[in-house]
Amino acid sequence: MDLLFKNFSTGYEGNLIISDLNFKIKSGEWIGIIGSNGSGKSTLLKGISKIIPIQSGDILLNNESIRALSTKEIAKIVSYLPQKINSNLPITVKELVSLGRSPHKYFWEFDLNKQDVSIINDALDLCNLNKYSNSLLSSLSGGQCQRAYLALTIAQKTKIVLLDEPTTFLDINFQLQMLDLIKNLNKKNNLTIISVIHDVNLAARYCDRLAVFKRGELIAIDEPIKALSKEIIKEAFSVESSNVDTPVGKQICAIKSIN
Repeated sequence: MDLLFKNFSTGYEGNLIISDLNFKIKSGEWIGIIGSNGSGKSTLLKGISKIIPIQSGDILLNNESIRALSTKEIAKIVSYLPQKINSNLPITVKELVSLGRSPHKYFWEFDLNKQDVSIINDALDLCNLNKYSNSLLSSLSGGQCQRAYLALTIAQKTKIVLLDEPTTFLDINFQLQMLDLIKNLNKKNNLTIISVIHDVNLAARYCDRLAVFKRGELIAIDEPIKALSKEIIKEAFSVESSNVDTPVGKQICAIKSIN
């Protein structure tokens, strides 16, 4: 599903964060959102999902205005995994993942049908969580808990997935496992993914294109190595850098802060 941003602006009451955004995301693309702290990355995801209001402009989802869609209608199209997740909920992994079916049911429908059960089981399987399905969420490790919330997002069965730093608090092993899993879902299910990724080298390795933000403005969107040029890194992060060849392609070596 394509997304077209048309003079899109969003933020909080009395505080505009994202201003006049114009670009297109093609169906099946994985766009990485990068930028320094406070550049508006998380705010953008909240604006797309209408967690916070659109201040001006619009987003078209396959040429349909997001303004015309209710929150529940959006939840059938766009799923959102926030940066901060609650790992202490007194529910099992399977119960958590089952919540992904809520947007597709009326408020009086309490029971899961056969299709719901199949979708939930598929999500658990894709995230390698079958053996933990009856475990309490609070009993999981950080990486397992992240996968459980990702399974919830998958069970929502949307064509657009928003991920706000899905590898936060994970060690490098779990970071690679999580991003490999997301890449597999991206390709297998032709999902359009928009993710905030703190580590620019992981973003360059996994994403199709990178959108670089500075103080709420889009300063570059391009294939990773072009979006991470020395000039753009300097403007966005106030860091001198160098591109280096690695077994997984070009990566960024930060040299020094210029503040």
